Amino acid sequence: MWIVAAYTFLYALTVVATGALCVVSQLPAPVRSTRSYRWNAVIAATLITEFPQIFLGLKFLILYFASAAGVLDPATGLSGVQWLYRLDIAVFLIIWGLFLQSYFARFVVEEQTKMYRAVDSHDPPGFFHLGYWFRLLNPFWSARNVMVHPDICYATDAELKHAGPAAEPYMSLDVHIHPSYPRNRPILIYVHGGSWSSGDKTVTPPFISYMALKRWVVVSVNYRLSPDAKYPDHLIDLKRAIRWVRQHAVRYGGDPSFIAVAGNAAGGHLAAMAAMTANDPYYQPGFESVNTEVQACVGMNAVLDVTNHKKYWRHKFQEWFATNVAGVEGGFANNEEAMHVASPVVLLKRMEAERRKSIKTAAVGGPDVVPTPAAVETELQKDAEIKVSAAGTSGPRPVTGLEQLPPFLLFHGRADMLVPFRSARDFVQSFKKISKSPICYVEFPNANHMYEILSAPRAHYMAYGIDRFLSRMYERHVAANGGAKVESK
Repeated sequence: MWIVAAYTFLYALTVVATGALCVVSQLPAPVRSTRSYRWNAVIAATLITEFPQIFLGLKFLILYFASAAGVLDPATGLSGVQWLYRLDIAVFLIIWGLFLQSYFARFVVEEQTKMYRAVDSHDPPGFFHLGYWFRLLNPFWSARNVMVHPDICYATDAELKHAGPAAEPYMSLDVHIHPSYPRNRPILIYVHGGSWSSGDKTVTPPFISYMALKRWVVVSVNYRLSPDAKYPDHLIDLKRAIRWVRQHAVRYGGDPSFIAVAGNAAGGHLAAMAAMTANDPYYQPGFESVNTEVQACVGMNAVLDVTNHKKYWRHKFQEWFATNVAGVEGGFANNEEAMHVASPVVLLKRMEAERRKSIKTAAVGGPDVVPTPAAVETELQKDAEIKVSAAGTSGPRPVTGLEQLPPFLLFHGRADMLVPFRSARDFVQSFKKISKSPICYVEFPNANHMYEILSAPRAHYMAYGIDRFLSRMYERHVAANGGAKVESK
């Protein structure tokens, strides 16, 4: 009898545990929750929402052993076990629903990126594709036939000497290429997340392998981390990596005329800032004349607002960023301007304000007269010259409204507990108002913060979306630069 009781206890424990994971995955983090609680809740929620196929397999095994041990037999089982069995069936159906929802992310990606379908892009694998299932059963999947050139230092000797000998591992990168050594291929730089204070270039999402197999030259970058590094040191390191890529990627088959930058979470913030502050001398100390412009940007659960100006964060994230990442004294309140210029969405709103101001100034004939684009451009040029000359190099280059932004592709989970998805929506709306460059936003229902890290359905479908968007941007780039044929092998 005690054997049946022991098996019943274990069976009840698995039912309650999986049920609790299902509940946690659907609830937002409490307003007064600690940072450690939010991280633990994200990890727990990600396990059940991104790997339901593994939990379904475990459910079948547990149910088999429980039945074989007589736990579910009314004659030998304990009283009340039938209610436990009904609860288990309910949890099983919920997990099955989570699996279907993760699989249907395929159609979300296809719908949002259908207008960017490139000539050589392929459809994502179907439900009965055997290779797709092998990838899903291994959460740490990565392609074996991708060649990696590891631990290449992108900093100069003088920069390493200034940063200290311990900084070299953090100022390094890995180059992922197809073993066929393709030539003249586009470049994708990946910036890892980790709250600006953790993470490593070796933890690569599935899309790194996928893009390398598509014969992209993929560069995974490390950067110095907080609290030792203070923002904008992280961004400066990324621009140093862009400098290295532009100067040395040719030997790995890269086309330095097309560089896309991608990042998740904190890495997405750095990628967006790099795309929006190209060639700003303040972020390029010692290499001001180097071209750090990028041709596309991809953000996954990216932090696009560090000021919390619309109160989307349920806690005082702006204070945490100012104190722990930027390391400024007095917190956010005494350093608002420094935090504003570190926030991509605030930069967009300032660009919009500058354009509106120039339109109003150019309307010489009265408020009802619509100024010509040439007149608006002239006013923007005048204001830009005044602002740049007055600012000097003591701070970031002031926003002028003349900035040319690259195409953006953003992914975000609607159930993200760490980075509110509404901040991504705010960025997209502001971007469309001030830029003619393409922007594509893909929002995954019920996806949490780390859906793209491991080998899960959404991560693989996201990889297809990235390939579709960036390949189309590269096609346009090639066409705009003479239409030279790009090697595919």
